[in-house]
Amino acid sequence: MIIALFYLLRIFPIKKNKVLVSVSAGRNYNDNQKYIMEELHKLCPDIDIVWVKDPRYAYEVPSWMRIVRWRSLRYFYEYATAKIWTNNCLDPDYYVKRKGQMYVETWHGGLGIKKVSRDIEGKYATQKRQISFFKNASDMADVFISNSDHLSKIYRRAFRFHGPIWKCGYPKNDMLVLNDPEEGLKARKELGIPLNNKVLLYAPTWRLSFSGNHQIDMNVYSLDMQRLKKVLTEKFGGEWTMVIRFHPSLRLYVKDYQKTHPDVMDVTDYQDMQRLLMATDVMISDYSSCIFDAVLRRIPCFTYATDFDQYKNEERGVYYEMEELPFLYATNNDELEQNVKAFNEEDYLKRWDAFALRMGLNETGHSAKDIAKKMADFLDGEKVIWNNNYPII
Repeated sequence: MIIALFYLLRIFPIKKNKVLVSVSAGRNYNDNQKYIMEELHKLCPDIDIVWVKDPRYAYEVPSWMRIVRWRSLRYFYEYATAKIWTNNCLDPDYYVKRKGQMYVETWHGGLGIKKVSRDIEGKYATQKRQISFFKNASDMADVFISNSDHLSKIYRRAFRFHGPIWKCGYPKNDMLVLNDPEEGLKARKELGIPLNNKVLLYAPTWRLSFSGNHQIDMNVYSLDMQRLKKVLTEKFGGEWTMVIRFHPSLRLYVKDYQKTHPDVMDVTDYQDMQRLLMATDVMISDYSSCIFDAVLRRIPCFTYATDFDQYKNEERGVYYEMEELPFLYATNNDELEQNVKAFNEEDYLKRWDAFALRMGLNETGHSAKDIAKKMADFLDGEKVIWNNNYPII
């Protein structure tokens, strides 16, 4: 049905100045696309940028963007007539790209711990339909944007992508590489965090086992924030604001957490994760890729996970053992306290630099501008070469 709709909509011409943007199926205004579009608008203010929005999620986009409702008839029209598509998740395989359109795929995981696509193992391994989805969607892409050799290999192996991979860095991480303190001050002001306080951000991720059965085991998020606040004060000094950002799918369970943790600020609905990281002094996560963003600022980062063996063997599989990561790893609150007390910045940064080198990390601080320039050139009718940094197969 949708394939037929795409072919039918070909009666309308491609609009040479239109870009269609989708992030996480319209759930928010963030990730790589946000920063690319902001740079593209600076370069070419007259470009028609259309942001896909799911009306179930409340957020705002800049006034210079148009909004199209996710999966509306107009949504398919915008796809069929945009000169450029860009997404942080793969577009469905039943979308039909036309000759003369460009599709830029950025993905969203970077150096993430969790396995994806065909790499997933165990009971959540990719099914036949999903395998077809990833393969056909990958075939449509003109380029995949990468920030590391690690991610480029995943594109080749897990997504079966055979085209150009541009290891130019992740646009969302430009801010963290440049590390302008004014960006952190903006987040503190927006959230009401005292400007002189230090900030601990705890940002754990979702579990696939929570899906579909409504059995959310909040015990996996058992970090003792009051105990941690005490040890952070002893180790680093200062007044601390303790902040938690749950995965968006846990929004409904945040109120219960707040009842037992009234002194912890919930920022789950704060849209700009990268700016939140700019306001962070110490970061803790379990398996979220955001920890690899935070460490670009070279701030102390720790991992805390009570269920790694289960996560590794029953969820989806992992790309690293926790001990391979440059972050001190704790399985309980006693171990976390000891890790904070034992933290040595020089040793930590040596571990991170060695890990980044092994992963072939490349974060430039100007990747959003670089990608936006390629898009602007394409809209102007120029031939675009994506500077492939990984063998085409």
